[in-house]
Amino acid sequence: MKRLFLVVAAALLLCTTAFAQHNLRTGYFLDGYTYKHKLNPAFGGDRGYFAIPVAGYVSAGVESNLALSTLLYPTGDGTLTTFLSPSVKAEDFLSKIKDNNPFDMNADIGIVSLGFNAGKSYNTIDLSLKADARMNVPGSLFSWAKKYGSHLDMTSLGLNANARLELSYGYSRSIGEKVRVGAKVKLLAGLARAEYQMDKLTVDMEADKWRAEAQGTGYFASPAMKLLTSDGVISGVEFAEVDEIQTILNSAMNAGNFGAALDLGISVDVLKCLTVSASLTDIGFINWRGTSLGSDSDIWEYSGIDDIGAEGKDIGQQLEGLGNELLDIISPKVIADDVRFNDLLSMTAHVGVEFRMPFWQRLSVGALGTYRFDGPYSWWEARGSVNLALARWFSLTGNFAYSTFGDSFGAAINFHPNGINLFIGVDSFKPALDVTPQFVPIHSFNTNLAVGLNLAFGKYHGRFPKKPKAAPEADK
Repeated sequence: MKRLFLVVAAALLLCTTAFAQHNLRTGYFLDGYTYKHKLNPAFGGDRGYFAIPVAGYVSAGVESNLALSTLLYPTGDGTLTTFLSPSVKAEDFLSKIKDNNPFDMNADIGIVSLGFNAGKSYNTIDLSLKADARMNVPGSLFSWAKKYGSHLDMTSLGLNANARLELSYGYSRSIGEKVRVGAKVKLLAGLARAEYQMDKLTVDMEADKWRAEAQGTGYFASPAMKLLTSDGVISGVEFAEVDEIQTILNSAMNAGNFGAALDLGISVDVLKCLTVSASLTDIGFINWRGTSLGSDSDIWEYSGIDDIGAEGKDIGQQLEGLGNELLDIISPKVIADDVRFNDLLSMTAHVGVEFRMPFWQRLSVGALGTYRFDGPYSWWEARGSVNLALARWFSLTGNFAYSTFGDSFGAAINFHPNGINLFIGVDSFKPALDVTPQFVPIHSFNTNLAVGLNLAFGKYHGRFPKKPKAAPEADK
């Protein structure tokens, strides 16, 4: 398992070394937010903009329903131990574990971005670097490891990661006075891909030995590294040097890992104060060239886990020991090199409703539903927000969300006077003020951050135009 995690981590080398989330959903109703078109291509901009390279848009984060307090426990002497320790009661630990425990991490780093109004239309051009990593850990693994149960079924275990370059052109325009539609076409270049899904994984533990049966399939593709094998079984990865990044990018382009995608969106002013909108993003695919992986459907017999959870052992040693034993079960092997395989992107749906207060339209409330279609890694979210445009050049929003990963708070501010646009926001944040002596947060720490600095230009097209000056009274 340890080496399998390395493979997935390696697939994100190009873009998650420094960053690790989804487009800023908190910004969906934020007045003047430059990158609303990432969430719904029907949304136009208040002004044209040019992104400061790399700094124009950076989003990074991680989400999971597992809290650190679920896996790590303080001891009486100020150190930490894992849930495997005999001092941690099984019923206390397992009460915190769900049947499926997702882990989701991704990044979106804007390289170049431009938006401009042209008549009744709004146009965007984007070049960005994106990465996604997902993992699902079945609750049965934790139950089995803690209780040393006699039977384990971990068929839902899976890992998935990819990194890509994305070049897009977006177009939106009004149809009549109440309807606005938009579409975005994307050309994709795959940089790295790693996937492994267990088709079958069962373990039966007898008094003196384990019997395990595993069968899995997967793919691996990346010019940034190569798999190391021993008798066909993956033993690790070999990383490219940092100064070879340009070579990596060139190799990625020459590898022919190309694809395409489409975003579609609509926004309707149902009433003067009520707007309903919806979008589907990342409808597309990438065609990869890489390595096919698999596990034989064989039976293994071995002695089992020794000394896991023992007091006095380093946390890393305990978890590494468990991971190595599980790796012996899975034993991913290289089946074939230079194979072609198609990978569908994780399509995301958004449905939003915004109601602006009749007595003061600078104040509004909004509800946003999000669903990501991603097989065993699918997730959903419901978000309610309060939005305030304090001035034509300054707006803010705060919200509460409940999702597959639990509940959280979000907030964002947007500073957008003539000539500049600066925003900062978070989708999910739960304060983690309670820390161990090692400064490890005890409670859940689901969070992400999105920031951007852009140059603004052109005529203002927002919802709060300047009031015309009163004409001077004619001389009598």
